[in-house]
Amino acid sequence: MPAWNAAAVTALILLLAPAHASAQYGRGGGLFRTLSLGPRVGRDFENHAWSVGAQVSLPVGQNLELRPSGDLFFPRDGDTGWQVNGDAAIHVGQGGGLYGGGGIAFAHPGNSGTKTGYNLFFGLSTAAPSDQIKGFVEFRWTMVNHTSPFRLALGFNYRVGG
Repeated sequence: MPAWNAAAVTALILLLAPAHASAQYGRGGGLFRTLSLGPRVGRDFENHAWSVGAQVSLPVGQNLELRPSGDLFFPRDGDTGWQVNGDAAIHVGQGGGLYGGGGIAFAHPGNSGTKTGYNLFFGLSTAAPSDQIKGFVEFRWTMVNHTSPFRLALGFNYRVGG
């Protein structure tokens, strides 16, 4: 599965880059101030599938963050599928609890080949910006092959740096 290999290499680079930047520029400096990661679960309402996954949050500047993620989907009828995302989110308002964004999606339904599409999402973080653990609820649409299934995701991120 070449897509899994590429996703693993990308995740490894993204995980190592913030630590190197932080060590080079001092605590809280550099391009990436902190690194957060965590699990998420969700429901794809169009395809009647539950999902489990994880995401990494890499803040860039004050209100922008890069958010690579991946999910496994377990449909009621059919084979298990997966999706890998390369998203960016913009936080709005005081405290940055409300956010929205989008990005690229590589989706592999259980019974067909990998397809490329894009994501749109918005969500709400349920914790103060200074908290180490931040829960969230997220509303997502992935446009692939002229369909845009709605998904609801719940999870939390654990701040590793800063």
